[in-house]
Formats: sequence, C-alpha cells, structure tokens
Amino acid sequence: SALGEGHQGVTMLARLVSRSRSRLSAWGRSRPLSTSYVQDGPPPGGYADVRYKKSIPNKGPSNGVLLAGLGAFMAYGWFFTLRGIQHRNRSNIEVHDVRISILPFLQAEEDQRYVELRAYLDEKERQLMQDVPNWQVNKPQFDTVEWVRPKALPYT
Repeated sequence: SALGEGHQGVTMLARLVSRSRSRLSAWGRSRPLSTSYVQDGPPPGGYADVRYKKSIPNKGPSNGVLLAGLGAFMAYGWFFTLRGIQHRNRSNIEVHDVRISILPFLQAEEDQRYVELRAYLDEKERQLMQDVPNWQVNKPQFDTVEWVRPKALPYT
C-alpha cells in the first residue's frame, strides 16, 4: 500500500511537469505563463494611518458615582440587617421572660414527679430487700456527701 501511494504521487508529479508551460486559471482553462512580473505598490496617496493609540470610549458611570452607589447599597443592607438583629433580640428576650415566668410551675411538676418516683423506688427496695436483716430503706449505701438525683426511671 505504501508503494502504491508513492507510485500515484510520481504519476501526479509527471503530469505537472508535462504542463509546465501552461497554468490553470481560476475557471479551469489553461493559459500560458507570462515572463514579465508586475510589482505591487501602495495606492495613490498612500495607505491610511494605522491607529495605535488607546482610544477606549468613556462608557458608564464614573468611579465616584459607582462608589457612592455601592455605599448607598451597603447602608440600605446594613440598616435592614441591624433592624432584623434588634427584632430577633427583642423576640429572644420575650421568650426568655416567658420561660422564667413558667419555671416555678415546671419545677413544681418535676418535684411532684420526683416524690412519686422516690415513693415507688422505696417500695420496690422494701420488697426486694425484705429478707436482708437490718436493712434500712432509702439509706445511702456509700459515703457520699453530695446528693445525686436518680437519672433513670425504675425498671418495671
């Protein structure tokens, strides 16, 4: 295949050499080569000047106007941000006041729950340890100074 391609290339070269005295024009007709050459030159009056200086048109607002607009936009945003923070703080104070006001009721409910739980645990301890001599219900078994609230509900 490489030999065949080379052979076709040689054949094409031979055809071009045989037509060395004529050249195809743009429309496919052959015309004889001319032996005189024409030098191109500038048009009469010369070429137009080349613009090489920076000439960027002045479009849009100036830097001062942009800075003033940015400042106004930021002031608008900060105004509403600070107003929202103040509203949130007032709302948090209100929630805190409500929680403080209902705290005695919640503590009373927790104390009642604890008294019922302690009575239930004492009864379970009394039933469980009834066969142990000299066992006292709800007596601390360890030498602890501080009181520790029971963490879990009793097993049922």
